[in-house]
Order: sequence, then structure tokens, then C-alpha cells
Amino acid sequence: MGKRILLGVLGVVFGIVAGMIFMMFLHWATTFVYPLPEGVDFMSQEPEDQERFKEWAATLPTGAFLLATVCHGLGCLAGAVVAMLVAGRRSLIPALVVGVFFTACGVMNLSAVPHPAWFAYVDLPVYLILALVAGVLLKRQGDTAPADA
Repeated sequence: MGKRILLGVLGVVFGIVAGMIFMMFLHWATTFVYPLPEGVDFMSQEPEDQERFKEWAATLPTGAFLLATVCHGLGCLAGAVVAMLVAGRRSLIPALVVGVFFTACGVMNLSAVPHPAWFAYVDLPVYLILALVAGVLLKRQGDTAPADA
């Protein structure tokens, strides 16, 4: 039982890290479709850079926000897959914990960056849906191995 818990925790941690890295890579790739204006760095923590980013984000078309939802969903999906594989594919819990983490980050993102009114209704459900899809597809069926095997 202890080994399963440890693998579950490691799965969640590795899944979150892998999912965030993949999602940030996808966001970076979208800058080729919707280039950042000169002097805007979406990773900067400087207040003036964040303000310039917010001003730019407020001008983006609907397609940019749909693309952001795809990045968020695929990042969460990748994280849930990693969590399931590391945890041993015995339970949906690691995938769902990754989905809850990404959903919480999505809520924080909504308060930090300007979005259209519809965005939350499209973006937030994607995290848990794709985490559940990953979990269901990867969960072992009929596994009779001992818990500490």
C-alpha cells in the first residue's frame, strides 16, 4: 500500500511538471501564429511587462483564445498521462488530481489575464474532461496484482 501511495504522489508531481512544461511549449509555439508585439514577454514578472502583455491579450481575436484552450487542454492531458503511467495505472485519482490542479491554475489565469466573457465556460471544463479521458483510457482493467507488487 505504501508503494502505491508513493507512486501516486510521484505520478501527480511528475504529471504536473510535465504537463506545465508541455503547455508552456505549446503557448510558446502559438506565438508563431499570434506573434507577441516588440518588447512583450509573456514570462516576465516585471509589472510593466505584465501590463503590456495584458494590453496585448485584450486585443486578441477569438481564434487566439480557442488556441489557448487547446494548449491548456493538451498540457493537462499530457500531465494526466504521465501521472497515470508513473502511478501504475491502477486508479483514476492521479489523473484527476492533475486535472484539479490545472483547473485551479486556469481559475488563477482568468483573474490575471483579460479574457472574453465566454472563455471561462469553454476553457475550465476542458481540464477535468481531458484528465478523465486520460485516466479512463490508461487505467488497467481487471488488474488482480497485489497492491505492493
